[in-house]
Amino acid sequence: MSFMNLALVGGAAAAAIPILVHLISKSQHREVKWGAMHLIELTLKSQQRRLRFENWLLMLLRCAIPIILALCMARPILKGSAVLWANEKTSLLVLLDNSYSLDFKGAGGANFEKARDVTAEIVKELQRGSDVNVILMSAPDSPLYDTPVFNTKAVAQEISEMSAGFGQARVSAALEKGGEQLVKMDHPHRELILVTDMQRISWPAEEGEAALRTRICNQFKGLEIPPNLTLFHVGVEGRENVSVETLGFSHLLLGVNQTIKVQASLRNYGERNHEALRVIFHADGKPVDEQLIPLGAGERRQVRFRHQFDQPGSHVIEVLTDADSLKADNTFRASIPVWDRVPVLVVDGDPNPAPLEGEVDYLRIALQPFREGGAKDLVDLLQTKVINADNFDAAKIGEARVVILANVARLKLNQLNGLQDFVKDGGGLLIFGGDQVDRKWYNDFLLQYGLLPARLGEVADKRKDQEPFTRVVVQRFDNPALEVFSNPRNGDLASAEINRWYRTLENPDDELVRPLARLETGDAFLLEKKWGNGRVIFCATTCDDAWSSLPMREVFVPFVQRLSAYLASSVMPPRNLGVGGKAVAHFPVSAAGGEVVVLDPQEKEHTIPIEARGGRGVAIFDNTSRPGLYEMKGPDGKLIHFVVNTERSESDLKQLVPEEIREVANSMGADLVTSMEEYRKLDHSRRFGQEIWKPLFALVFFILFFELWLERRMARQRISG
Repeated sequence: MSFMNLALVGGAAAAAIPILVHLISKSQHREVKWGAMHLIELTLKSQQRRLRFENWLLMLLRCAIPIILALCMARPILKGSAVLWANEKTSLLVLLDNSYSLDFKGAGGANFEKARDVTAEIVKELQRGSDVNVILMSAPDSPLYDTPVFNTKAVAQEISEMSAGFGQARVSAALEKGGEQLVKMDHPHRELILVTDMQRISWPAEEGEAALRTRICNQFKGLEIPPNLTLFHVGVEGRENVSVETLGFSHLLLGVNQTIKVQASLRNYGERNHEALRVIFHADGKPVDEQLIPLGAGERRQVRFRHQFDQPGSHVIEVLTDADSLKADNTFRASIPVWDRVPVLVVDGDPNPAPLEGEVDYLRIALQPFREGGAKDLVDLLQTKVINADNFDAAKIGEARVVILANVARLKLNQLNGLQDFVKDGGGLLIFGGDQVDRKWYNDFLLQYGLLPARLGEVADKRKDQEPFTRVVVQRFDNPALEVFSNPRNGDLASAEINRWYRTLENPDDELVRPLARLETGDAFLLEKKWGNGRVIFCATTCDDAWSSLPMREVFVPFVQRLSAYLASSVMPPRNLGVGGKAVAHFPVSAAGGEVVVLDPQEKEHTIPIEARGGRGVAIFDNTSRPGLYEMKGPDGKLIHFVVNTERSESDLKQLVPEEIREVANSMGADLVTSMEEYRKLDHSRRFGQEIWKPLFALVFFILFFELWLERRMARQRISG
């Protein structure tokens, strides 16, 4: 304990006054002889002991009153530790919420400006020699600095130049990363401050997430030097916000002059109805179309646009509205590659020169019907190249978007490695079964390399059954490759008779694998697996007419084209990324060793090397924490667009109510503040201790009343005695 006015402690000497008064006014007894005195001697002795105790108690109470009053005037401070933190260096770790919801502008400006300013001010007020680090809640895996830094002025300056508009706040992940950073800090006085708008979506009350936050904060208490934990609530709750939630388009692969249908979903999170909300469609940065739609409070509505691109290459579409001050969710973009050709590499596992006797003859016709049919005015989008299995290697993949293994027995190790790299980097692999397939090798190698969705079982053979075939079950397909076949008028998959197929041993716990279609027997007809940035599809039967009549049905052409287009599009989703996703671009292998230049949404340039992988050049850019448009310029000067869109869950700007915020703070063991003034007072009490003069003053009143009651009681006893 210490005192803010130490000199006033001397007032405690006033405690001597009651003692002096007691001595001066002490009763002088006169001895009187009385013959019957011995009859009450025992009673008098008992009363004297009681009176002596009560007198001493009364005198102690009267002495305590001036002592406690003197302490109150001296303003005592209760210390929680033997170490005095006043003017000591501090290790400060700030978890700063920079999610896009903080871009909301209230009457006093944007919420993030307030969060940024208070953070910078806290850093500025640190004692010289303190160390500091900042973790941004939207990207907690990448703290502002690798290790805490001591140049607090530079840190404050960098914080003051920050902006929001990033992804969703990941509170628990930021706390976990904070624990890693705390052990790197130097000073025994440690502060961990969370600066956030307390948006409800970022602070879910679900038992799992809330328990995780509590567990992490309890772990902080177990550190050798536990930090002081502060929850700093900044910003006002937004009442009006309209969000462009999703953007979808019709084509898996879009060719030149093909019409793309764009569908956007808009949602009104506000309380105000929009009678005529203006929604604009842009293509390559230019306005193409707009619509006026009604959008009531709390409603969701879809709007559709159509467009054609007359040039191949990378294009960008966007749907936007300007309904409110939160700009981050008013626009939704998508990168759309437009192709004049899509290379497909077919690996023939059972070649035969006789017409329609080779393994891939039907497949080649289905992939490029115009060229095989001799049409001169029409061009196939899928450009097919067929090679034998022995000639296949990583270099042969080249610019291919899809590799098809047609009844291939096995691959050599170098072939397998090249194929694995191809799929991981975003390529598509389609595997057809057949009598040449080495089932043991597929299970031992192709499966282990991640290139087979499930273990292969025995070949099922219906040729000797009473009904010598099975069929594909037509249902409502949800996969983009097959959804058109939900309506048999677009092609009836059930028309094909399948007499042999590979049974697959599916693992229901494998979340990367899912069946796309099944046979009437319950066996999988098509199995899909996601692997890296690419996809693998296994077809249980052959692509020729040896095991089924599918290649001779009209549905075979759209079936093969849709599967190939879907797999080729697996290179496209990485162009439309979530926050923190990797932007991957493919180039000819000859470009390996060169560089690409990436222009980020803030128009900063980044130089990225091109590496040789899987028979091609690959460039990877992973600094995509800010939503927006990224432009990558390759060695040939062509642009590749990558779009980073954040999840729109933060578009609901509702914050926790004050009672909920206090509950969160209590569960975390954190102090709650809402202003710099409150924080300074909290920091002062932590550094200098807690003033306790108010409870001491209340104790004086209690003692006064107790002393008065005791004196009156003693007086009544003397009278009655």
